[in-house]
Formats: sequence, structure tokens, C-alpha cells
Amino acid sequence: MEGLIASDARFAERAKIKQARAMSPEMKFRAGADLFEEACLWTLAGIAAKFPHFTESERRRELRRRLELAERLMQ
Repeated sequence: MEGLIASDARFAERAKIKQARAMSPEMKFRAGADLFEEACLWTLAGIAAKFPHFTESERRRELRRRLELAERLMQ
């Protein structure tokens, strides 16, 4: 069973690579922006769950703080 799962995972990975290679630069740029936006929405949902008393403004401020921290850590 594990061999089948590993085989399926490799197949899926190759399919994703093939799909990415077929994308135009514009499509790749848009996909990146879409993924970033979705990640921000998930992070905002996590912040709301952890800090239910935060207002929308406070959640967004915390998201910005986390993004700035991530950028500093990557430098």
C-alpha cells in the first residue's frame, strides 16, 4: 500500500510540474498572487481563532506584523 501511495505522490508531483511548465509567465504571476491571497485569508482565519476578541482592523494589523517578521527573517 505504501508503495502505491508513493507512486501516486510521484505521479501527482510530475503532473504539477508539467502543468507549471505549460503556464505562461503571466499565468504563473497570477497563480502566485492567488496563492498569496489565499494564504493571507487562512492566516487571518487562524488569527481570528486564536484572538477572537480582535477586531478586523486588529487582525489585519497582526497579519502585517507577521508578514514583516517573515520578510526580516528571510533577509
